[in-house]
Amino acid sequence: MGNWGTALYADDLAADLRDDFKDAAGDGLSPAAIVDRLVAEYASSVDDVDERGTFWLVLADMGWRLGRLDERALEEALAVIDSGRDLARWDQPRDRTKRAAVLAKVRDQLLTPPPPPKRVATRIVATTTWEVGDVIAFRLLSGRQTLLRVIDLRDDKGGRIAVCELLDWIGEEIPPVGDIDRLGVRFQPGRNPIAAFMFCQPRRKADQARVRPTGLRSNPAQSRCRITAWCLWPQLDRLIHERFGVE
Repeated sequence: MGNWGTALYADDLAADLRDDFKDAAGDGLSPAAIVDRLVAEYASSVDDVDERGTFWLVLADMGWRLGRLDERALEEALAVIDSGRDLARWDQPRDRTKRAAVLAKVRDQLLTPPPPPKRVATRIVATTTWEVGDVIAFRLLSGRQTLLRVIDLRDDKGGRIAVCELLDWIGEEIPPVGDIDRLGVRFQPGRNPIAAFMFCQPRRKADQARVRPTGLRSNPAQSRCRITAWCLWPQLDRLIHERFGVE
């Protein structure tokens, strides 16, 4: 568990838990169901002597802040604070003093009535129907078309996202698959050239009209690419113009 300070959310585990708690709340789960989900997902942390305290402190703190405080999380967090177990993780006296002040503040907060449940937006999960080898036509702002080819698919809590390479072609009529197989791939110039980007398909119908699966399949030039750019839909035009010189 990496940490960079004594604040409650100044470590990797706490930051991840905060996000996952919000996601569970956005899914409409009850306080008890949120705890059950996170206990299952973070079972190794719950069982770890160093991480268990952070786990329950975050669940109680987030539950209080969002008006979804579960009694089990409250009891576990207070037990962590009152036992002094969390302070034992801090070697330097100055850090222990700072952390003790953080825990005292959390304890005082938890012993006050939580606010009413706050609205939490539902997490939007990315989806794609594309598969590796699919050739996608993308209409540029100039009105011409270029081609993307799917080289990989990434799955995580954010959903399923296609990793695409940009083919060295601009035109109007989509070439036959034999010609596509012979096309080169555009690279961003530089010492560490970006050769692919993760691409979330657009949700608006007007934007979807610019992205069209051709129905053609072609062998990717790259099986996987370690150097990729992350690209949300509104950034795509700028990315392919600034990094690949296409417009």
